[in-house]
Amino acid sequence: MGTTRRLGSSELFPTDTPIGPDAMIGRRDDVTRMATALLGGTNLVVAGPRRTGKTSVCDAAVAVCAQEGAYTVAADLFLLPDAAALAEALTLAALANRPVLRAALARAARAAGHAWDALSDAATIRAHQDLGDAGIDLELALVLRRAQAGSAEALRTAVQLLGVIAEADGRRLVLFLDEFQEIAGGRFGDPDAVTKMLRAVLQRAPAVSVVFAGSIEHMMRRLFGPSERALSQFGAFFDLGPIHPDEWRAGLRERLALDGCAIADTALDRLVATGDGHPRATMLLAQHAHAIAVEELRRDLDDAIVAAALPRAMRGEALCHQQTLELIRELGRHAQTLAQRVALGAVLYEGLQPSTAARTMRRLRDAGIVEQDGPRGAWRIGDPLLRRFLAGLPALGRIALDPPGG
Repeated sequence: MGTTRRLGSSELFPTDTPIGPDAMIGRRDDVTRMATALLGGTNLVVAGPRRTGKTSVCDAAVAVCAQEGAYTVAADLFLLPDAAALAEALTLAALANRPVLRAALARAARAAGHAWDALSDAATIRAHQDLGDAGIDLELALVLRRAQAGSAEALRTAVQLLGVIAEADGRRLVLFLDEFQEIAGGRFGDPDAVTKMLRAVLQRAPAVSVVFAGSIEHMMRRLFGPSERALSQFGAFFDLGPIHPDEWRAGLRERLALDGCAIADTALDRLVATGDGHPRATMLLAQHAHAIAVEELRRDLDDAIVAAALPRAMRGEALCHQQTLELIRELGRHAQTLAQRVALGAVLYEGLQPSTAARTMRRLRDAGIVEQDGPRGAWRIGDPLLRRFLAGLPALGRIALDPPGG
């Protein structure tokens, strides 16, 4: 008689990929509010550190929009090398919404060659007939790669195509651009020119709603905040709410129950407290706790198992933490000291010129090491595991006071 396979710990508690709605803990209100806004024609800006569930929430909201009949298009700018690749990704995703082209795209995806090249002439002609005069734009989009048009024009045409399809079919189209701060790096073209083009095209496409998401908050605010920026006030900032401890408790119990596991109340409280509300850290601790239970052939998680999960998680993150430390050290000679002070909750500027400390803190923020609660709020390290790592490092010793301007 065979034994029933235990569910994998990373299946129950995924940590390094966006989480599907079925595995998401909490965030239901965020998903509902976001989907309602997008379906109502509001553009949204979602800014927050990586690995905090931002992409998962946006994916879930876009999925709700699709269930409500909207067309959807998504692109992750972090994964795309240039404007031509972004144009192609947007075009193929947009065309996949049209029933007449869905079968052609499915065949293209299975083809050995490039999906763009695999689209048939028949699909192009049929789309031209379906969209009437607007089909000229669609046909141009389909042959951009073969015609080797400039990447800037390809991107403009791809963005225009979103509105063409939405208007032709009488549908709301929701566009999700993830890691949008990458637009400022220049690989998609001159940032000012690209953002001006996006605003000019999208504000003339009333049936298109956009959610711009980014993992470097200050860059996102710089793109959408100042009045001189092309995208100023083009989207409403959407703040993800915290996941309440009760939501964590209920969600973790439900996930464990899928493998026939139970967890003691005190152990669950300890797990939630150690994760400190951070989505990835909490899921990672639960993942390691479940893995220990599987190794010990147990289905009950107690305090001892949860306590053992923390050092195991820290060991698993050791290489990542060491790489982060090397990055910190490259940011300036006081960067490690300041990062450790943030982790310890110590006085930040003691022994340092305020201008030197402020400049270093900005570098740490820009690198995604520290976060600030508002323009004048307290500094913190969001990931509790990284915070523990930095707090546990030996102090660097006394800091000599920098000369003025040092």
